[in-house]
Amino acid sequence: MYLFLLSNVYTSASGQQQPRLQWSINDSWKYLSQGADFAQRPKADDSKWQSVNIPHTWNAKDPFDDDETSRRDISWYRKKVMLDKRFQGKKIYLNFEGAYQVADVYVNGVFAGQHKGGYTAFTFDITHLVKLGDTPTENLIAVQLNNAQDNFIPPLSIGYASYGGIYRDAWLISTNKLHFKMLDHGSPGVFISTPKVDSSRASVNIKGIVSNDDSIERKFEMLHVVYDARQKEVARVSKNYTVAPGKELVFALDASALKNPELWSPDKPYLYTVKSRLIESGQVIDELSNPLGFRWFSFDANKGFSLNGKKLVLKGTNRHQDMKDHGDALSAEDHYRDLKLIKDMGCNFLRLAHYPQAPEVLKLADKLGILIWEEIPLVNYMNPVPEFLKNSKTMIKEMIRQNYNHPSVIIWGSMNEVLLWSEKAERIQVQENAAYVNKVKMYAVKLDSTVRAEDPYRYSTMAMHMGDDYDKYGLSDIPQLASYNIYNGWYSGKSEEFKPTIDNKHRQNPRQVLFISEYGAEADNRVNTEKPQRFDFTGQYQRLYHESYLSQMKQMPYLAGTAIWNQFDFSQPNVGGVSNNMNQKGMVTWDRKPKDSYYLYKANWNAEPMVYIASRDWTHRAGLSGSTATIEVYSNLDEVSLMVNGVSYGAKQPDHVKKMIWKVKLNEGVNDIDARGKSAKGLVNDHLNLNYDVYTENLKNTALPFSQLAVNVGSNAQYLDNSDHIWLEDRPYKTGSFGYIGGSPAMLNIKTVKKNTNDSPLFYTYQDDIKGYRFDVPDGRYELEMCFIESDKIPANERIFEVSVNGDKLIENLDLTAQYGFGVAVRKKYRISVSNGTGLQVIFKAIKGKAVLSGIKLKAAL
Repeated sequence: MYLFLLSNVYTSASGQQQPRLQWSINDSWKYLSQGADFAQRPKADDSKWQSVNIPHTWNAKDPFDDDETSRRDISWYRKKVMLDKRFQGKKIYLNFEGAYQVADVYVNGVFAGQHKGGYTAFTFDITHLVKLGDTPTENLIAVQLNNAQDNFIPPLSIGYASYGGIYRDAWLISTNKLHFKMLDHGSPGVFISTPKVDSSRASVNIKGIVSNDDSIERKFEMLHVVYDARQKEVARVSKNYTVAPGKELVFALDASALKNPELWSPDKPYLYTVKSRLIESGQVIDELSNPLGFRWFSFDANKGFSLNGKKLVLKGTNRHQDMKDHGDALSAEDHYRDLKLIKDMGCNFLRLAHYPQAPEVLKLADKLGILIWEEIPLVNYMNPVPEFLKNSKTMIKEMIRQNYNHPSVIIWGSMNEVLLWSEKAERIQVQENAAYVNKVKMYAVKLDSTVRAEDPYRYSTMAMHMGDDYDKYGLSDIPQLASYNIYNGWYSGKSEEFKPTIDNKHRQNPRQVLFISEYGAEADNRVNTEKPQRFDFTGQYQRLYHESYLSQMKQMPYLAGTAIWNQFDFSQPNVGGVSNNMNQKGMVTWDRKPKDSYYLYKANWNAEPMVYIASRDWTHRAGLSGSTATIEVYSNLDEVSLMVNGVSYGAKQPDHVKKMIWKVKLNEGVNDIDARGKSAKGLVNDHLNLNYDVYTENLKNTALPFSQLAVNVGSNAQYLDNSDHIWLEDRPYKTGSFGYIGGSPAMLNIKTVKKNTNDSPLFYTYQDDIKGYRFDVPDGRYELEMCFIESDKIPANERIFEVSVNGDKLIENLDLTAQYGFGVAVRKKYRISVSNGTGLQVIFKAIKGKAVLSGIKLKAAL
């Protein structure tokens, strides 16, 4: 972007220069995906570098292939801007809203500064480095970025991808030599608080720093004006100051109190604006605008959260900022879509986990009415050494000072699950080194103290996993809010254990304010079932899990708040499940499509009348001829009726979690489903077309001639593959039909990344120690496909088996580890003839260890 093209925005309509100019430098960067010697030099040749625009990341896709790696290394960015003599006598700054994670910035080949940490903004003074002339003069900005792990910079252990790049907006800012301070941890330089607020009166305190970078003394008036949402002035304060050359002035002023202020709340997020001006000889020489919201709040160990003097149930969720094909490089429009999805679901609270997010996110939270918990990226593992502590404290100061003025923020977090890892950087269940834990505790106290010193008007917290060590060593008593990540019913136990577990904590320490910072279960809309079970990754189990938690939370009035993990599916390298490198606990998919679970919460949390048929994640299913199918509906109406293919199944009233269940008959092909009810506003309905494939147990049924049958072996769930074909849930063999003989259904370890396949759900489950599989099909020619994967990290020669079909040996000495490796998907196809009415029988014979099978498909061959 060339600045001489922007001269029309540099002056006001009256011809007076604007006191401060800020413009985007997002476009037309050159990018090199490697380190390079002296790439900061203006003469370095970047003509063959890639052309990119900011926001940009180099990791948008590379964590998700079979090599299980993500590039964490050095890259370079370069951009040329044109400056002219109009900037003489001005201060010029570079501001980056986020660059992951160590940024070395150069201007015209000279080092401008370094910033450590990938999630907070930073500003450098480049006045002394730029070149100005009578005509526009070229200036080079060069940034070396390194996203490699650094043992002294949080995060060290993370369950999400580390996206390198300048992935948030970048700005060039010009001010006069007398200005509000630009170099205070990336902050705006003005900090607004409301020490006393009630419905009849509100006070406003404004503090900050003014910098005089001039060589002479400057005398000026400081004026702060409060405007309401209609831009009408409602309060002001001013004072005259003198500041010496090269010095800073610290100020703190109280504006005149407002009577009967409009209060900010999630239901009515009323925003005022504070305009702060420096005025010299009648001319405004610097100006800032900041949001202001009047609200007061408190947390109580027995009553939970109160806002503006009334109890408010915090209905919350968490957000990771990444998105499919974008990584962390999201636009303002992306952020708006995300927060609108959160608000529309009925949330009034959002935890920004596990790091500060883009300034746009906080602006939107202010406007939409979403209360915010923001935290630094100290995740899972703390390196208790002075440099790590220093960087962590700096991150806290940057986070708080940059976002201090947002009325949506009510909680600052300093860490997450820090006792989940040992001093040796290994994940453990119980801490055994008391000296290490006590050192972590000492650092935790210092970080929490930093939070409280920076902002006495909000609450501090840390998120803890459900280990006993936090209480044993006293960490849970450090912050003002004790927040817990609980996954009973997913990683272990049953969902019904949630309330008894937290009730017990409340009994043990009744003065402790308890917050549920995470709870969730994963779901992939490619797998679905009529019989959900823990760890099956079906949407049906995810909904049962959340229905259980939602029901229990309604019986726990002492809770300070709750937050779902997570609003959106997000990248998590080196984990498996039914997908690879993904965490699928979201209410919304990675590409931002709401799951059925989203509407469970919308029915319970959003008062807008709604009816939703909870089958969008399972619009193509299969069932036995003559069987019934389950149709579930979420609604906040008093009563809902269901029609299927024009047949009424009657009306029902929603239960305590706003759900209704019908058992219905579905036809082969497309089924027309309609649910409807009445609200005060009129008729509310939802309509869905559901595809249904009917199959028969009798494989020799001439009325339904056998074509093909595929089975998701070892699984309770159906899997819909990319060719829109259903792999049925597994079943034991029944005469005249099909199924497995011997064996035990099993699942891969959730961390197992499956290679060499686009059908990951098919290889997640298997039959362990299988003896056979049988299809009682009529005589004919068939194509048989079998799917295998080595499920355990075992050496070669530990699992060897052979496979025969109708007495003919098809596979000899199959050693999956030796021949393919651990976690590698293998598919084998054969043409088979069936005669003499024997059907097709597959026999697995273990030579050493146990035979395994992950999937099987049989289809009639031409």
